[in-house]
Amino acid sequence: MTDTRTKIIDVAERMVRVGGYNGFSFREIAAEVDIKSSSVHYHFPNKEDLALAVANRYMQNILDALGDPAPVDATAEMQAGRYCQVFQHSFVESGSACLCGMLSSETALLPSSVKQVLIEFVDANVSWLEQGLGVPTSDARLIYTAMEGAMSTAALKQDVQWVASVSESVKRFVELAQAAT
Repeated sequence: MTDTRTKIIDVAERMVRVGGYNGFSFREIAAEVDIKSSSVHYHFPNKEDLALAVANRYMQNILDALGDPAPVDATAEMQAGRYCQVFQHSFVESGSACLCGMLSSETALLPSSVKQVLIEFVDANVSWLEQGLGVPTSDARLIYTAMEGAMSTAALKQDVQWVASVSESVKRFVELAQAAT
């Protein structure tokens, strides 16, 4: 990926995480990257293409950070800590809500291709939690939505403690679930 293309995606991701799908324009991105708007269009012919690139990269980065959902030497408690740490790190680095959470609030406005990547992101997270923690789908959904909600509230209040405290609750939940089996 070229440096310019990467910079465009970086700026677009930051803008989307703060303002959603309609929270950025090619002109604003071009000004921040210090290029012409036509250069943004060269790399991404339209907004959908750019949003798709941002969403795909975000999903891949999160999945890469999570790694193998079921490494041989990891306990469910260790994996719960790992999962929560990825969300906490994402918030600390950006100070904003999860990209998927932000875009999900605009479902009716999104192109179907972008919506599909968000669905894949949610499904990949739930699947990772099922495998990594050995929990049923309902518990994986609860954990995923708890972390998404924690990031959204932390962004609103600009307080990482929302993510940290929900992370601790998730870890206790997993410990209790493991003790019950």
